Amino acid sequence: MDLFGVDANLWMAGAAVAEASVVALAAAFAYRQVREARLTREDQSRPFVIVDFDLSQPPFIHLVVKNIGATMARRVRIQTDPPLASTFDKQEPREPIAKLRLFTEEIPTMAPGREIRTLFDSFPARTEQQLEEVYRVTISYEGERGQAHVDEMVLDLGVYAKVTYVEQHTVHDVHKQVKRIADELRRWTASGSGLKVVSRKDQQADRAAAYRHFRARPESSLAPREASEGTVQWTLRRLRERASRALAIGSEKVDPNE
Repeated sequence: MDLFGVDANLWMAGAAVAEASVVALAAAFAYRQVREARLTREDQSRPFVIVDFDLSQPPFIHLVVKNIGATMARRVRIQTDPPLASTFDKQEPREPIAKLRLFTEEIPTMAPGREIRTLFDSFPARTEQQLEEVYRVTISYEGERGQAHVDEMVLDLGVYAKVTYVEQHTVHDVHKQVKRIADELRRWTASGSGLKVVSRKDQQADRAAAYRHFRARPESSLAPREASEGTVQWTLRRLRERASRALAIGSEKVDPNE
């Protein structure tokens, strides 16, 4: 019996087994990599519908349904446990929020980025009535290729309690300020046709007119004494008119560009 031949065969068999094991491990690793890459592509291209609270306009709470995914979501259905309840539910003509079609029927389609927003409640009123704070939401929908998706999330209003908010001015605030300015400008209009603007040329023309007016009147015609007027009052009025005349004459000698 050739022991060396047996050993050689064993070595060859062992090498073949080792090589097959390496190939199998490499194939498994490659399959795992391909599978993870495929799942990553699916996650990046899938629709993703969420339901969340928005408190960007405190103390009001808005409920937002939005597709933050990259593709169309179809046949979207939303269920909450317990059913949504709001302090506005009893106010006419508003319908209770839990009975809105948004939560009782399916949404046929939601394009990427599409958002449905509704006023949900007010924090002070909700705290006073001690309504439910935690809601468990189940969202079911389909992707473009019919893939079924079911996502669950928890909405907890308690996490927003005593949170400090910074007031942010939006285009609506700008509109209010512009309207206020426009209303104020209307009060400053000249004959209702706009702001009265007096240019330097207009000022020169006014001074020239005043000068011509006083120059055209002889000094003796200034301040004629009235029968009901005393000597002191007549003298003061005469002095005022002489001063006005002097100012008008002096204004002509002043260079308005200085």
